[in-house]
Amino acid sequence: MFLYFYIANGKTETFLALSESSSFILTWAIGYEIIAVISLLLIVKSAISFSMSVSNKNRKFQRPV
Repeated sequence: MFLYFYIANGKTETFLALSESSSFILTWAIGYEIIAVISLLLIVKSAISFSMSVSNKNRKFQRPV
């Protein structure tokens, strides 16, 4: 999808020309990297959300001085 929409600008003729010159491994690697980056961003987002919820929970149970 990255090659089709970003590199070939959604043009089928350009995409088919790219497919002839690039190998399947290259196309697979680009897709894999995009999925890996999205997965890492979701993990970081979950970690930040968890950290904030634990912080808020600890704040609730503290006694006022």
